[in-house]
Amino acid sequence: MTARAGIVIAHSLMFSRWLRWLVVAPVVLFVFGAIMLSCGGGGGYGGGGGSGPPPGFSLESMTISTGAPVSPTFTPTPKGSPTHTPKPATPTMTPRPPATTTCVATTAPSAAPSPLAFNVIGTFTKYARIQYQDITAGTGTFWTSTNNNVLQAPPSGPLGGLYTTGYAGCVCILASNSGVSSQQVGVGVGVDDCADNCPACPTALPTATPTPKGALEPAASGTPAPSARSAGILMWTFDPGAELRGRIATGDDGSIYFITRDGVLHGLNSAGKETMHRYADGLSPAVMPDGNVVAMSSRSELAAIGPDGAMLWNLEIGESAGPLAATDRAIYASAGADLVSVSTSGSLNWRMSVGPVTAAATTPDGVVVGTSRGAVTALASDGAVVWTFTPDGGFSGSVAYADEVVYAGSAGGGVYAIDLRTGNPIWHVNSAHAVTTGPAVASSGTIFAGSDTIYGVSADGQLRWKDPTLKPGDAGLFALGYDSVFDAATGDVGAVLMGDGSYVWTSRSFGKITTAASSPSGMLYVGTSTGRIFAIR
Repeated sequence: MTARAGIVIAHSLMFSRWLRWLVVAPVVLFVFGAIMLSCGGGGGYGGGGGSGPPPGFSLESMTISTGAPVSPTFTPTPKGSPTHTPKPATPTMTPRPPATTTCVATTAPSAAPSPLAFNVIGTFTKYARIQYQDITAGTGTFWTSTNNNVLQAPPSGPLGGLYTTGYAGCVCILASNSGVSSQQVGVGVGVDDCADNCPACPTALPTATPTPKGALEPAASGTPAPSARSAGILMWTFDPGAELRGRIATGDDGSIYFITRDGVLHGLNSAGKETMHRYADGLSPAVMPDGNVVAMSSRSELAAIGPDGAMLWNLEIGESAGPLAATDRAIYASAGADLVSVSTSGSLNWRMSVGPVTAAATTPDGVVVGTSRGAVTALASDGAVVWTFTPDGGFSGSVAYADEVVYAGSAGGGVYAIDLRTGNPIWHVNSAHAVTTGPAVASSGTIFAGSDTIYGVSADGQLRWKDPTLKPGDAGLFALGYDSVFDAATGDVGAVLMGDGSYVWTSRSFGKITTAASSPSGMLYVGTSTGRIFAIR
């Protein structure tokens, strides 16, 4: 080999090394930057204008103070070499006095509604280190009020912490984030000397304990204790990147499953960690008692999927929006004008023409279904029609079952209680307009329904109350806890009400609510028009 050839080869080797570095170096820098951003950025806390706590810090506590958020002070960095660009100053914060009882003189509607500003500082810890950060307007900060009519809770984002006054009365407000809650602050609107005339807010919230990372909620058995009802504390949020198609299905262990508009079936455990991500068709899945998930794998094929995402079986049933309900013996789905029953092993049990089903509820020996503006039909587990009943104006809203009684809404107005064995109506409570959401039955027996307003009905058919101030939206009513219901109301308001009509909490931090669900362990899951899921204890 000549000396000239050797020089050419050497130059070629040097060029190839430089070429490798030109390609590899930007990739390494990009990956490193992505890792730093994922570790350091706002995290789930969503600081109000800040970049979030440093990596490794966890939210320890939250404190509400009066007034708008205060900008942080800046600690100047030591002067460096004049040849180097100085580093930016580091923002620092200190704790502020916690708010206690607050009185507001103005009252609406006799006076114009007035804003009432609060802020919340989060205490973040990492071993022995402590850092404070304003998380008033954080995307993960959830604000509530115990009565939306007296004090309207703020939405999330830039208006976080800014309540609006309404009718005269006393309320308690609360902020929460990542399973941690602030102190409750009492507010009196148009009440003289509210420190004396408003009852004290609770000082302890037993449900505020955050769920350990990766832990599962224990399955509840029987009727939850009264203390298990929702306290309005945000445990976690999840953003799937696309809007939800239909309902959220819950498992007994606190897991949830839902399908987004990009055709993805998502599964999350009770701590909000994604455990399933795979293609699915239809609107909604269902969860069987053994933890397996049922969903449409194509427009006409029903499939069972294990919690690990593995396909267990599939079955052609005809074009369908997905399963309506599932038990330990059968899965029920609507396919055109037919109701289909499929065994848990994937074989067809029976097919019955009942009309396009819009709602279903399982019973001890079968299923009850309702068709829009049509009849309510009870079917036995072998597919035999037990009875049919047509409410005034036809069926509307939902069907529910409890203690040998079927509850159904009416397009002509009102709720019917129907004997499961005979199909005969037991009682009928009228409403001014068609029932659009519910009935939903709480564990205590209270029946909730939404029409022109929300109605609370006792198990013997007595109207207990109605609340015209929170008109139910399209998402519906969802029974939860011991004796309460979640109302996805118009005006982007979510509210939990007790069986006697009193408020537990209200919030506008969700945005537009499209669906909700509750698990046997007491967790409330709320889905929004952006696809975001809120898990609230």
